[in-house]
Amino acid sequence: MPQIIVTAVVNDVEEWLKFKADMVPAMSAVASDGASYVALDGSKQVASTWDVPDMEAFQAAQSSFSAELAAAAERAGMIPSTMAVYVRK
Repeated sequence: MPQIIVTAVVNDVEEWLKFKADMVPAMSAVASDGASYVALDGSKQVASTWDVPDMEAFQAAQSSFSAELAAAAERAGMIPSTMAVYVRK
């Protein structure tokens, strides 16, 4: 099963951590959560790990967030242009 790391910059780390709790159930059809990470240097860089049984389904879900999930991401201060996904090889 592929494992991925997703990184991004957020406006507020604590708000992102709260949002992550909402995101896990929303993504459960395409990925299971491993862990959340915050930068040691206090910056607003965050990361999360996911186990992804079907990469195509995951990518489709990422490209078409539900309106509810997109609104939650905006409230959490995620900056979409900074998001990067890495696949374990």
